[in-house]
Amino acid sequence: MVHPVAPSTLIAPEALVPPKLEASPVVDRSSKPSQPTVDRSTKPSAMMSEMFDDLTGGGSLRTVVVPSSLPDTFLSYARGNTEQNVETCGILAAKLMANSFTITHVIIPKQRGTSDSCQTLHEEELFEYQDKLSLITLGWIHTHPSQSAFLSSVDLHTHCSYQMMMKEAIAIVCAPKHNTTGMFSLTDPHGMDVISRCSQTGFHPHPTVPQLFEDSKHVRLDPGITTQVIDLR
Repeated sequence: MVHPVAPSTLIAPEALVPPKLEASPVVDRSSKPSQPTVDRSTKPSAMMSEMFDDLTGGGSLRTVVVPSSLPDTFLSYARGNTEQNVETCGILAAKLMANSFTITHVIIPKQRGTSDSCQTLHEEELFEYQDKLSLITLGWIHTHPSQSAFLSSVDLHTHCSYQMMMKEAIAIVCAPKHNTTGMFSLTDPHGMDVISRCSQTGFHPHPTVPQLFEDSKHVRLDPGITTQVIDLR
């Protein structure tokens, strides 16, 4: 389960790229993508707020353009793991174009996975690549080899880190056994508040009402563009 990242933890997204990505925590479905620690109660200085607003668009969510072929392309790279019931994860990297984000790259770092977890390794290679191309981390993608597409408790914590750093960040979960793909965001403010205040680790229950995550409403699929996959494994 993913419960990019997801059932665990994918790749640590700690990075809003322009100019440099910050190191993110290790991913492990008990920790998926690693991310930096963020205190939502701490407000940035006026200058930092202005810089952050320039990148994120202030209060409103900017559109995230996702190539329609992205899930199938990623699954083709994950096929070997999927056949062994092992999760695969990757980072969604984007460029800011015409006031919207376009996912241009999926970066698959070195990793170690199980049936419901994925841990990234040597993340410095990932950050170096993103920094070189000035790519913005806009979430993560991972597979659920034998489960449906949803965000597990571990995935919720993994994605919370991404969404704290970039509010448009999305989590894509590919469930090939069920032939489904989900593109999710934590509800804001409820889901973000609940998960950011939860100190538990590993798989654990959360209240489900009101819902903690939902289908990403700011995503637009585009059949006319493609994504470049960078496989660092």
